[in-house]
Amino acid sequence: MQDPFIYLENLHSNETRRFIADAHGKTVSRFGNCPQFNLLKQDITQQLQDEKQIPFCQEHRARMYHFHQSAEYPKGVYRVCSASSYRSGLPEWEILFDVAAFDSILGGDVYLEGASHYVEQPERVLLTLSDAGSDAAYTVEFDVAARSIVEGGFHFPLGKNHIAWRDENSVWVCPAWDERQLTVAGYPRQVWLLRRGQSFEEAQPVYQMDKSGVMVNAWRYLDGQGAPIDLIEAATGFFSKDYFQADADGHVLPLNLPKDCEIVGYLAGQLMIHLKSVWQRANHSYPAGALLAVKLSRGELGAAEVLFAPSETQALESVETSKRFVLASILDNVSGSLKAWKWEQGSWQEQILPDLPKGALEIVDQPWGGDVVCLTASDFITPLTLFALDLNVMELSVLRRQPKQFDADGIEVRRHVAVSADGTHIPYYHVGKRHAPDTPTLVYAYGGFAVPELPHYLGSIGRHWLAQGKSFVLANIRGGGEFPHWHRAAQKENKFKSVDDLLAVVADLHRRGYSRPDKTAIQGGSNGGLIAAAAFVREPQRIGALVCEVPLTDMLRYTELSAGASWIEEYGDPELPEERAYLQKLSPYHNLQAACRYPPALITTSLSDDRVHPAHALKFYAKLHAVSPQSWLYAPDNGGHTGSGTQEQTAEEMACILVFLNEMLK
Repeated sequence: MQDPFIYLENLHSNETRRFIADAHGKTVSRFGNCPQFNLLKQDITQQLQDEKQIPFCQEHRARMYHFHQSAEYPKGVYRVCSASSYRSGLPEWEILFDVAAFDSILGGDVYLEGASHYVEQPERVLLTLSDAGSDAAYTVEFDVAARSIVEGGFHFPLGKNHIAWRDENSVWVCPAWDERQLTVAGYPRQVWLLRRGQSFEEAQPVYQMDKSGVMVNAWRYLDGQGAPIDLIEAATGFFSKDYFQADADGHVLPLNLPKDCEIVGYLAGQLMIHLKSVWQRANHSYPAGALLAVKLSRGELGAAEVLFAPSETQALESVETSKRFVLASILDNVSGSLKAWKWEQGSWQEQILPDLPKGALEIVDQPWGGDVVCLTASDFITPLTLFALDLNVMELSVLRRQPKQFDADGIEVRRHVAVSADGTHIPYYHVGKRHAPDTPTLVYAYGGFAVPELPHYLGSIGRHWLAQGKSFVLANIRGGGEFPHWHRAAQKENKFKSVDDLLAVVADLHRRGYSRPDKTAIQGGSNGGLIAAAAFVREPQRIGALVCEVPLTDMLRYTELSAGASWIEEYGDPELPEERAYLQKLSPYHNLQAACRYPPALITTSLSDDRVHPAHALKFYAKLHAVSPQSWLYAPDNGGHTGSGTQEQTAEEMACILVFLNEMLK
């Protein structure tokens, strides 16, 4: 049967543009033209731009580099202060450049996505400058000492390129500005070594993967003692990778590592490896989820040592290396903790760390060449605190405390377990003041790609939702990374279990008397948008409203749209009949029914999203709106997949969502 809304996949057609302008205009008119919207937008913007918020920095040689947005500089400035003035609480900022200046230089609507300093000469920076917030970006080399673009420096055209420093006079280039350089997923498939002064035509080709792969990436680990190692990652699937070491001449040496592992660090001549499945090697078996240190010499792997092996309730979240230490962020029953090891006398010795706060712990910076690590801690109702942890003396000190954004008096955090359809226990957090069925409740879930959802400070949601007596729920559904087995339990043919889990949490809320269907909204973005939309379509009678952000919804054509072909290992391949069958059962777009009564829905996208194609949101909205007029589309031109726009644009979208929820759940 012909898809009646397939024309919405062509964002350049006049028909599609008229459709979007009409639908988006109606949404803005409906929810944006009221005093509540303007007050919310103004207040959220002021909170985002408040100079009392913690300025998160990159530290290089006692200089603190920070990206800052304000009313005066809506696109932001890149600025710097001394480490001493930062630690005193009175930073003396100097502006290095205004991002808006690059609009005329590059001829577009440009946003700063990243700044990569070469750590041995940190005044040289590779700027990643996004086009309208999309994943496609320009790369520009900038001299922060001269405050100018480097003439004849490392500059690259718009594309989903991967560019990384090799040394001060060479970079690894994985280009994506020409179709011949791309995989079917639209990512780079070539690795080049470009030396300063060379044109790209003069660069050295190092590696090329088949077009059927997903992407390549190349980078240098420069450990804190100055020993370099160059690595190439060739992803044949989102979770399946071949790793190579590149020698000084650019020759490629294959590394005999498991295809589903991740290289997460390098120190003392050893690779830090995060295993995703059991690794059988000679007479040794290494457990799934473990962190290993594996000796490496000229492409040959040597002895391996287990640094951390998770229990059933634990998961390795992230790894950082300092000059002498390996530091791991561990989740234990969805609560953060840290472990550290030091290479001493020929083996790794676990260190005794000072007492750390509970909740969400995140490593946010590790200045190169030293043993100080910056980390944050928070929970749903406790604002962020920024700490410095000196691993040499095991001393923890407070650098900054975020001011509270809402009054948490009377707000309680409760942890419960729902029972999913197959009997699995699904943990979730309930945050709120009231325990009554008429309480408007927002349930958020993600459940994909092994990404854990943690109890972070709620900020604007606390200020404009919880403080009004409403409730928030974070559902730790399968597909995420909260536990070692959680991701694999909801991949491909089992992806429906993420939906089962979300619906089980909603049902448990109602059973406990925390809310009722007409007072319960579900929210998710990207993969979470898929899960929320699938739950909405499957059991609309349990739900009072849907907020579905930058979602996947057409699971039969997702591989044909933007970066969709890179996610086959997560969802399955619609070209294979047996996988197409379960994808059709999951697909929210295909399971909408004309005879069904659906609750109100707000679907969001960005027309510059080149990761999840806007057609997913557009087609789902169009089909839903045809049978349910209480459906709305929010689709601005820029922002990309991750909302990379101005803070005012972020505040505008959040205000629209809050007004929608307030009206639909009242």
